[in-house]
Amino acid sequence: MIRNILSIITVLLFTTLIVIVNLILLPLHNIGMIFWSKVILFLMGVRLKVYGREKLKKVDTAIILINHESALDIPIAVAATEKYARFMAKKELFRIPFFGWLLKLTGHIPIDRENRNKALNSIEKVSKKLIGKNISIIVSPEGTRSKDGRIGPFKKGAFHLAAKHDLPLIPVTLMGARYCVPNKSFRIIPGEVKVTIGNPVYVKDFQGIGECIQKVRQEMVTLKDNFEKTGSAENAELHS
Repeated sequence: MIRNILSIITVLLFTTLIVIVNLILLPLHNIGMIFWSKVILFLMGVRLKVYGREKLKKVDTAIILINHESALDIPIAVAATEKYARFMAKKELFRIPFFGWLLKLTGHIPIDRENRNKALNSIEKVSKKLIGKNISIIVSPEGTRSKDGRIGPFKKGAFHLAAKHDLPLIPVTLMGARYCVPNKSFRIIPGEVKVTIGNPVYVKDFQGIGECIQKVRQEMVTLKDNFEKTGSAENAELHS
């Protein structure tokens, strides 16, 4: 219990330090995000085993799709892909002193869950700037954290964005994160998280967005279900 509390305090203090440094040195935010992600995972005792990172060499800017099962999903995705990226987050986070200021100044995307049109306008406005700077966007197409670890239905927003700007979608499946940070718990359980990075997918290669969503989601569901049944992700390259 004491070790868990010390880990949380250390992570919070380190995050605060990184936020302040990033506010002072905004141009270094891209590198800072990757550094922050790797260090807090280390401090929490979370080890990553990444499959398919070489596939990211094929693309510059992309929409990175992740399944949402823990509070660590963003740092896991950033550390695993090592891509310059921004993420979508609920607007309330942007109101937090220092942390929220950094999110806004560096181009992360605020989402208003109560106003769909406002959310869409915000996504389009900020995304256009990010894409122009070759910065990728991390999205959880489920829209909410999974309660049982299963991947839920996908929303269409990320796919519309990819289609409009002719960007590749990169499915990134996170496996085991929910065991390290259980839902509705402040416990941190050291362990291994397996991450599979899929091949780039373009919406234009399908009959429509619905078909693209079905293909991408099924790929991620198959990997995740296999992991939950066997604890193994060694077949992660079968979809290559």
